[in-house]
Parts: sequence; C-alpha cells; structure tokens
Amino acid sequence: MSRSNDPPFSVVIPAYNEEAVIGRCLAALLADAPAGREPEIIVACNGCSDATAARARQAAPNATVIEIAQGSKPLALNMGNAAASTMPRFFVDADVVVSYHALLATAAALRECGVMVAAPAIAVDMHDTDAAVRAYYKVWLGQPYVSDGMVGSGVYGLSAEGLATVGVFPSIIADDGYVRTRFAPAARRRVSADHQGVPIYFTIFPPRTLGDLLRIEGRRRAGDAELADAFPTPQVARSTSSGTLRRTIGNGTTVVDITIYLAIKSIGRLRHRWNARTGRNRVWHRDESSRQA
Repeated sequence: MSRSNDPPFSVVIPAYNEEAVIGRCLAALLADAPAGREPEIIVACNGCSDATAARARQAAPNATVIEIAQGSKPLALNMGNAAASTMPRFFVDADVVVSYHALLATAAALRECGVMVAAPAIAVDMHDTDAAVRAYYKVWLGQPYVSDGMVGSGVYGLSAEGLATVGVFPSIIADDGYVRTRFAPAARRRVSADHQGVPIYFTIFPPRTLGDLLRIEGRRRAGDAELADAFPTPQVARSTSSGTLRRTIGNGTTVVDITIYLAIKSIGRLRHRWNARTGRNRVWHRDESSRQA
C-alpha cells in the first residue's frame, strides 16, 4: 500500500544530447507538482557529448540522473526503468512538454480495471514551421492513430501489468510503436480531460522545415517496417485510408492539405526503400530543427 508521501508515479526520460530542451521538459513536469508529491524522475542520459546531464541535475535536483556511455534509446529505457521504483510508470521523450497534472490524470486512468497503457492527448506546436509541415500535421491529427486510443509519439504510461506485458524494450527504432502494438485497443486509453473536464494533453515540436520532415518520415517508415518484421501482431494497422482522409476535410483541412500529406507520405516511402537498398535504414536520422528551447 502506498503512503501519502510516496511519489504518485515514475517518469523515465531517455536523453541523447538534449541540452537544449531537457530543462524545458523537466521544468514543465515539475511546475505544477505540489510540494511533497513530486514524481520520481529518472533521466537516462545515453551517449551524450554535451551538457545534458548537468542541465538535468540543475533543472531537477531531486531527479536520478544516469549517465550511460553507449548511445542507445532502448538501453536508456531499460536502465531507466530498472532504476525506477514507483507505478504507474511513464516514459517521456526529452523534447516534449507535459505537465505533472496531465500525467497525474493519466495515472488515474492507468489504475482503472483493464487499462494497461495510456497517454494524454497530443498537441502540436506549429510555431515557425513551413506551410507544408502545418498541412501535414493538420491531416495527421485527424487520423485514427492519433484520435483513437493513441499512445506514443513522445509520452506513454504503463500500469504494472502493462509493464510486465512489454517486458524488456527491444533494440528497434519504433519503441513507441512496439509498446502500442503489445495491447488491444480496449487496453489502451487516450486521456483528453481530467475528472473535472480540464483538458489534458502533451505537446510535441515537429520538424520546422519540409526537408527535415521528409527525413523523419523516411525514418518512421523504416521503424514501422522493422517493427512489422520483428514483432508481427494484429495490432499493427494502417492509420490512413481514403475514408478517414475525406472525413478530415470537415474538421478544418483542405484538399490541398491532404494532397501535401499524401505526397510527404509517398516520398517517405520512397526514401525508406532507397535507404533499405543502400543499407542506410539503421542510420539514425534525428530532427534538430525542433530542438529549440
């Protein structure tokens, strides 16, 4: 039985050269945490050659900061998870922003019967992005992957049973896809409001330019293909169809937006095929344009 002064949940943050944004992530997480009820935070710095660890300690003096020589997100997830002691357990990318209140409301959902993985709703910060990037994300936000029980894309939480189901994080690109596809839709929960109706969400910062987005789209394709080959499961499903695209038009998108979205998806598919042919699919393409505090 938990005591009143126990942390309400744990947060594991894998971080690779995130000195520009780790302070923002931790500040947002702690800003509304009541005294004596702060979460347990583990920052798993992996392969860092910058000041990520120092800035994490400065922003969250009570956090546990692990420094791992090898640059590996799966290794950071596993080592951070091993160092954590509280459930539910959240895994949060260093370049997103999420509040204590959002995770607390999501933790409440994870304590409900049958819910094993959950995440707040997602918001996208479009500040200073190309028009093509804005068009892409307007359509993307209307897809079932995002709007119906979406977990991943920067934040997900696991109950004790959910964590046992996931087990050891494998060495693959799409860790969030791996987690999502371990669970049937009934076991997943997207938390868009707390019990008082206050909106719940976390914020991602997409690539700022079309070129950056195309590189990331190729990486996504590679991650999806690797996941489907290594861990086939009926939970892997197509997120885009002509029907869902048509429905987004009534929600503020235009035919031009959809055309741009489909073009970016097509180019991403071609990039993935070319990278697979040339042996570059295991090269990690990380967007730096969005990593601005």
